[in-house]
Amino acid sequence: MTKPAIAGGKPIRQKFLIFGAPRFFKAELKEMLETLRSGWWGTGPKVLQFENDFKKYTHSEYAVAVNSATAAMHLGLNTLGIGLGDEVITTPLTFVSTANVIIHTGAKPVFADVNQATGNIDPKEIEKKITKKTKAIIPVHLHGRPCQMDEITQIAKKHKLNILEDAAHATEAWYKGKKIGSISDMTAFSFYVTKNVATGEGGMLTTDNKKWAETARV
Repeated sequence: MTKPAIAGGKPIRQKFLIFGAPRFFKAELKEMLETLRSGWWGTGPKVLQFENDFKKYTHSEYAVAVNSATAAMHLGLNTLGIGLGDEVITTPLTFVSTANVIIHTGAKPVFADVNQATGNIDPKEIEKKITKKTKAIIPVHLHGRPCQMDEITQIAKKHKLNILEDAAHATEAWYKGKKIGSISDMTAFSFYVTKNVATGEGGMLTTDNKKWAETARV
């Protein structure tokens, strides 16, 4: 057995924990090879096919492919017109992108606490955080467990707020018979290497609003 290399007087680790280990089967390998041979390595026929397949899978009217869930959420907020001086309510228990995309628009992230049992944003806490500046809510379906969307939707309608779901963990999730991706104004998905459906990098924005979909695609 070879001795580990030394850096700064300490051994360099030879074995690492695997961060993401997607499984490839013959069908996946066939699709990847066809893509490489087609010459379309970026946006092209396969991406359009993926968008069409995904909108059917999520029961949404429109799906716009992007490079990450972060990009999908940022694009969604921009499409909704969120900007300087606005506030967007979200959860503190999430990946940094959920808050970062709000900041990137010039708006302010406002954190509503989570339900201790589920880890998801608490609808009662959302209502406490609403002000005249509040424009939208970003609930996060943590670990694939859907938030209480009935209650959140009622709150949004009451205060005339938009909902952009962070479904980075929830590609395959359902909520009371409805597919995540078909419930709110917009939903953002991730296809990063650690996700249920992985493309290495990638994301998707779904909506039932034709105008928003066209704006997002532009």
